[in-house]
Amino acid sequence: MQPRANTPALAPDPVVPAAEAPVAWWSSPGVIARGAIAIALAIGLLSLVGWVAGVPELRALGPADRASLNPMTSACFVALGSAMWLMARREYLHSHELARGLAAIVLVVGLTRLYGLATGDGSGADQLIFGDRMASTDDGRNNRMSFNAALNFVLLGGALLLQARRSRFGSVLSQIIAVIVLFSAQAAIIAHAYQTGWFESVGSFNRMALPTAIGFAALGIGIMTLSSGEGLIGIILSESPGGSLARILLPAGVLVPAVLGWLLIFGRRGNLIDPDLADTLFVLTTILVFVAIVARIATQLHENHLERVRTEVALRESEARFRLIAENASDVVSLHDVDGRVLYISPSVERVLGFLPEEMPRMAAMATVHPADVDRLQRHFTQLLHGEPVGPIQVRMLHKTGRHIWVEMMWRAVVDEAGQVVQLQVSSRDITDSKQYERKLEEAQRKLRQQQAMLEDANLKLSELASVDALTQLRNRRAFEERMEDELRRWRRTGAEFSLVLLDIDHFKAYNDTFGHPRGDEVLRNIGRILRRSLRGSDFPARYGGEEFAVILPNTSRDGASHVAEMLRRDIEAAAWEDRPITASVGVATVSDEVSSADLLVNHADQALYRSKQEGRNRVTVNL
Repeated sequence: MQPRANTPALAPDPVVPAAEAPVAWWSSPGVIARGAIAIALAIGLLSLVGWVAGVPELRALGPADRASLNPMTSACFVALGSAMWLMARREYLHSHELARGLAAIVLVVGLTRLYGLATGDGSGADQLIFGDRMASTDDGRNNRMSFNAALNFVLLGGALLLQARRSRFGSVLSQIIAVIVLFSAQAAIIAHAYQTGWFESVGSFNRMALPTAIGFAALGIGIMTLSSGEGLIGIILSESPGGSLARILLPAGVLVPAVLGWLLIFGRRGNLIDPDLADTLFVLTTILVFVAIVARIATQLHENHLERVRTEVALRESEARFRLIAENASDVVSLHDVDGRVLYISPSVERVLGFLPEEMPRMAAMATVHPADVDRLQRHFTQLLHGEPVGPIQVRMLHKTGRHIWVEMMWRAVVDEAGQVVQLQVSSRDITDSKQYERKLEEAQRKLRQQQAMLEDANLKLSELASVDALTQLRNRRAFEERMEDELRRWRRTGAEFSLVLLDIDHFKAYNDTFGHPRGDEVLRNIGRILRRSLRGSDFPARYGGEEFAVILPNTSRDGASHVAEMLRRDIEAAAWEDRPITASVGVATVSDEVSSADLLVNHADQALYRSKQEGRNRVTVNL
């Protein structure tokens, strides 16, 4: 399945072998290359300074009577070391172009010197610049570049040009050339170590100063390590069996014969040992050393073989457990590459998606994912490859019948020893039924929320009906009493005073008796309209009972309340009444420390209303 799945806890965490890594930091190709470059640059620069400053010890990098480096050889060391440094610093723009230029210059210098040796032409840049000093050095030579030095520069310049091409063939060929240069340098170093005249007597071929030989050896090693992981140097520095074997045999193959030969030669020269015995000891020691090396290698390879066998057995057992669980589990278990393509999928995919297990690996990554879910799944996939924590993800997958089903997936990264993601484990579960139950539950919850809203609306309307007088549409006495308590609490908390106005229609009983109750009800409705029209939005008019009305005036003093009461009285008197004029008597009271309860405030307002009636009606009385 193109799933991302729930990585089952089926098999041990898989770890794929990584590319062979260097054995230790000091054996890293980059470290070795930088060290070789530093040696070559140091030899070249110090010798050049010696030639320019006329310091014999610097020219020879040792006692003045030793052979001095040729100045052009020193300059070529600097050029090759710089070219190798530039090639190692790949982040710098145009560094490879400059490195190729320096390598080409060295190649031309070497070819020019070879041409001069072949034709007998003794001219050259070193002769023109340092001719007198070269003829008068303490070692008694003219210090011209030797044949093998010129040939080595041709080889090294060509090797660097091959390296700059950045091809595998060029890298391997450059390493072969470097080995040839390294062998030439080794021959010169051994000649100096053995102090043998044979090497010095073969024309000009081996007339190479010791620092020159060391410089060529460093450059040869540097070129071999520039292309890390490729060719011979890649094998030598790897942790593979070949690398382990090479790291044991190569040093032994170079050092053991050289050291034993040195001991043999100096023993003979000093008459310290019989020649025949020396030869015998040389052979026996060589055999002993190499037998010990072979024994060590055999032991190491045997241990590696046993470890590999144990690993293979454990892997087979792990794979068997994985397949046993995967092929019998109800969930779909699959393995994917880092592009998402299926590598393996359990047979349960046929039950879930309808596809056969062998059909899935032939499909493109995410081919069965619903188009609307692809972007979301791709983001999940990217987070997983970047090492970010991910949880389950639910997507729609295409069934072979053409319908889509819901699948819950858990993805898990399989990493190698370097921590790089190399495979993905996925466990997928069909949750279509769960999704349908979820949708039904969501629909039921939506309907329940609608019904709750309708119920709340109905309760609100009932609450309003319970607090509104049906005839006048003013608040009823119950709502008036609740508002009165609210205002009293606010007054006690903040000190904001308020007032109460009680209003009673004059001779209303006689009006009902004369014109009938329907006409009386119409008068009450009109009084309610007048109160709503004349008062502020913050004021609270209410029908207190019968023909009596009450008005709570928040944030209103006694004088303000008296003014409002008079305004209401005039509005009622001035209204157009059909049967006869209608007037009202009004009483006003204001909350205070002495009048601090609802009963006291209503009682004071009622007393003021009573005095208004006693004094002739249609007037306002304020209770002081």
